[in-house]
Amino acid sequence: MKNIWPTLFLGISCIFVSVSAAQAGFDSALSAFRDKRYTEAAVEFKKCNTAKAKFYLSLMYSMGWGVPQNKEESVALMRSAKQQELAETQSVQVAGRQ
Repeated sequence: MKNIWPTLFLGISCIFVSVSAAQAGFDSALSAFRDKRYTEAAVEFKKCNTAKAKFYLSLMYSMGWGVPQNKEESVALMRSAKQQELAETQSVQVAGRQ
């Protein structure tokens, strides 16, 4: 029987690297947002595709910061963020019960 530990370790390492890269992208976007570099922030938030990033994009579309003002897009992003956040919360709760 093969030793699966090296493969398992590699898989887990890849997950942590991708999570930390996604967090770095979000942090970069948030920094741009706080510095009022809205166009740059919008590009970075779109790459993140997380509930938090969608929330900020929703705000930006609502106000027209760095993107064309679009209330419909703002509402769609807010709904998507809420659904994604709910799904993420439920998956964490289910994992915690096992």
